[in-house]
Amino acid sequence: MNAALPKSATSVTLAEIAAAVGITKRTAERRADKEAWPFEEIAVRGGRRRLYPITGLPKAVAEAVQVAALHRSMAALPTPAAPLPAPVEAETLPALIGGPAELTGKQLDVERARERLLAFIDAFPGAMARAIDHLNAERHAGRLPAPLAWAFAHAWDKPRADNRLSRKTVHNWLTVKATRGRAAPKKVQKDLAVKPWYGLLLALRQRPQGSCITWITDEIAKQWNPAWGETPPSYHAVRRVLDGKLSAIDQLKGRYTGSQLRAHKHYQPRTSEGMYPWQEVHADGWNTHFTAPHPVTGEFVTYEVWHFHDVATRYVPPPGIGLTETYEVITAGLERCVRFGGMMAVLQTDSTKVIKNSPRFTTDPMIALSERAGFVTVHPKEVGNSQANGICENFNTAWLDKQSRELATYQGAGMDSLSLKRVKKLTEKMVKAANSGDLIERDRLKKEAERMGKGRVFMSYAEAEAWINETCERWNDKPHRSLKKIADPVTGKRRHQTPREALQEHIDAGWQPVTLKEEHLVDLFRPHVRCKVSREAVSPIGNGQRYKFDGLGAWNGQWVMAAIDPMDWRAVWVKSLDGEFLGVADLVEATGYRAKTQYEIAEEKRANAQLKRNAKKADHIIRARTGLAIPVAPSSQLVIGGRVLSPTDALFKIKTPQAVPTRADEIVIDASDVVRPLPMPPARPRSERCAAENYAEWLDLDARLQLGEAVTEADARWHRTYQLSAQYRAESKKKAAA
Repeated sequence: MNAALPKSATSVTLAEIAAAVGITKRTAERRADKEAWPFEEIAVRGGRRRLYPITGLPKAVAEAVQVAALHRSMAALPTPAAPLPAPVEAETLPALIGGPAELTGKQLDVERARERLLAFIDAFPGAMARAIDHLNAERHAGRLPAPLAWAFAHAWDKPRADNRLSRKTVHNWLTVKATRGRAAPKKVQKDLAVKPWYGLLLALRQRPQGSCITWITDEIAKQWNPAWGETPPSYHAVRRVLDGKLSAIDQLKGRYTGSQLRAHKHYQPRTSEGMYPWQEVHADGWNTHFTAPHPVTGEFVTYEVWHFHDVATRYVPPPGIGLTETYEVITAGLERCVRFGGMMAVLQTDSTKVIKNSPRFTTDPMIALSERAGFVTVHPKEVGNSQANGICENFNTAWLDKQSRELATYQGAGMDSLSLKRVKKLTEKMVKAANSGDLIERDRLKKEAERMGKGRVFMSYAEAEAWINETCERWNDKPHRSLKKIADPVTGKRRHQTPREALQEHIDAGWQPVTLKEEHLVDLFRPHVRCKVSREAVSPIGNGQRYKFDGLGAWNGQWVMAAIDPMDWRAVWVKSLDGEFLGVADLVEATGYRAKTQYEIAEEKRANAQLKRNAKKADHIIRARTGLAIPVAPSSQLVIGGRVLSPTDALFKIKTPQAVPTRADEIVIDASDVVRPLPMPPARPRSERCAAENYAEWLDLDARLQLGEAVTEADARWHRTYQLSAQYRAESKKKAAA
């Protein structure tokens, strides 16, 4: 608030009097001598100067001098170069305005302008009416100082055609100031009363499908309760409520959930300042947004990439790459991370079940990898909160996805759907041509797919793996905005550090990784399984394979740990639950069983599950066909057109349900009603058949081989191995006895 200006000065010179009255200095001097104005002389450099007391001057001259002084003081006040923009007004404002924090920017401007005008009027030498007339006249003539001109433009809370100052207006300002303690205008309160139909409006607004205002208005009219009022609200009334009364966040709740809702809410910023490399590592998986050849079948599939990020430097070591999110893929990436930068102190991942609450990784204090390695595993407090693992999530979306767009097999959200279908058809034909040995056709189809997708097509798993590793290396040489700025050694321009430069800076400062010896590292990343010693052997893999070494019988009935090499089935490393090494147990060869690695067991299990699902799907399709399907038991006779068919499990589809059994074990169907025999149900896996069925199939396959018929490689391998099994020997004995 401006201080009140003085009503009079002590004394003035002839030059100041002349400037205030608007005459020359000589004319002012003659009038002073003629009218005998009192003065006093003071010595100045080069002579003497007259000073005239304002109280001794004529009234008109004294008022002119005081008004001129007021104008000079007002001109010295600060004035905005341009009108201040009006900020967003507060939702509510109390009726009694207390402090500056409760005022909007518009109110503060109005208050400052009014205070300046009131201060000028209060300091004006004449009456209030004369001061008001003087201000209006000077404003009309354009002679007001800039601060007063700005005050005239901003002293009204509502715009007016002619901001002419009146006594009533000044009286109102003084009344407001006396009542509230300030000259700021009162803020008109918004109507924040909650009406009954607001709940329905919010429920319709929060639908996850999204709702436009027109549809919401129509729905409110359909569900209108007469107790809420006479007529439903209009479109504009609904819009005003959404814009001015309902919280923006409340409107988004239900419309979005999880990560989409968190993108609109507050987040806690974090900084890596003061951290050293491999103090904390964040990891996450990424299902590739492109397809590449399967390492075994050659079919184009997606991969699972598990990448690890050092928080202090944002460095990304070589990732783990596989087909699905498995323990082996994650630990492969973790092993590469440890080999590069040593053992981390903290590992953060999302809530994937492979790590969280997994005995092999976290929960079992004996066999858990985190316990044996000595690092702490943490997860976001809330499941699905991707922002808590933002370093890895941003790497997925802002780097890996964008780099994948250079590939022809890219299948992310931005890919054209028709081009994607054409590229997929071409890659399928590529696989067929490669399997048939037509390499020329395969190369031609590859070029066509690259032309259609305008990018690169991988020819092998090795090419895709190399591309993924190169992409991570390019990231390490890219400036990162989370790292500090340095002068580029080549250009001299300021830029952010790259992860590789940040890591090298820590190494130069003396940081050393917590390394492990090779034998400890190999043993650490072998999967450890808790198993019981039974009959001097252990079975850690779970498919019946037994391993033993001399002296293992001393631990009969006791629980031990077995370390497994996933790619080597010949031996396991047995330890006590305290981690003491007991010995290397070799595989005990079992007649009729072929030793399998963990990967082979997993592949067989997955294949069996796929066969089961496909069998159920085929059966569902068969039963969904129109017409009547009659299952025929093996013990029944099927008679069609007077001809007795052999016992079968096939399903026959007839036009009309006129089949009449002549006996309990016979079904008679008119031949004209038969459309066609339905396909036989898919064969069950050999592991689900009884011993007699497997033996009968082996005899049939053996006869076909004796005749020189061609069979598949899988059937030929099964023919060789089945005769070594105990099941074959038992069935042979039964047949010999019969």
